[in-house]
Amino acid sequence: MSREQLPYMTDEQFNQVAFVYRSQKGCIKVANLLDAKDYDKKPEWEHLATLDAHRWIEYVLRCSQRRRVELIKEILK
Repeated sequence: MSREQLPYMTDEQFNQVAFVYRSQKGCIKVANLLDAKDYDKKPEWEHLATLDAHRWIEYVLRCSQRRRVELIKEILK
């Protein structure tokens, strides 16, 4: 997927999307929209979540410590 294939998204929206992956070895990788397609093709990487990165980080930072831990655990299930 290229930037040109998504003309309906603003540059800001395009750059805010984050894809979270976990490898079979347990490594975590957060990829942007352009790099995510490569991880989708690799069977050793499992897609865990798609996030609006800026909003999710802001939400997590405003939460209590306990809620932060819960949110991160939810993604890494």
